[in-house]
Amino acid sequence: MVWEWISTGNQARVNKPVTMTFGIVQTLVRGVEYAYLKQFHMVIPMRNYRIPTQVIAVILVVLAIWLISPVMAGGDPEAAKQAWPMIESGALVIDVRSAEEFASGHLDGAINIEWTNTDGLIKAIGINKQRPVVFYCRSGNRAGKAIGHLKLGGYTNIFNATGLGALKETKP
Repeated sequence: MVWEWISTGNQARVNKPVTMTFGIVQTLVRGVEYAYLKQFHMVIPMRNYRIPTQVIAVILVVLAIWLISPVMAGGDPEAAKQAWPMIESGALVIDVRSAEEFASGHLDGAINIEWTNTDGLIKAIGINKQRPVVFYCRSGNRAGKAIGHLKLGGYTNIFNATGLGALKETKP
């Protein structure tokens, strides 16, 4: 088998279908996958490396999920710590979860307005667009969406305390 490599700058082309990933050019030659590593000018069979690469990818995905899950489950403790001084100084606290979630537990003094009810949020905050307001939900996702809608309307002193779990854990 003759390989016809044409070098043009940093690109390499071969007369067969080619995919480029991370500096590796791969091509199918007589049923065996090969990789040409441009940095080392080597050709190595990739059939021996496919399974270990897939295993490593799966391990990395599981590790990422494991690291992110505590934050997603109850919110970010650092953001919750920053919210408490605002809450203690009299900021309006809005729980943007559903009514059922609110009934199952919420912060004392919090009012419940679902994140999709932008008009209700605006009515609760009032005409003062600089009024300090702390939002929370289960993980901070819905609170962030509500804050995004309000920022478009000119509200500035609004804070995402992320999740109820994080707020309860960091309560002074």
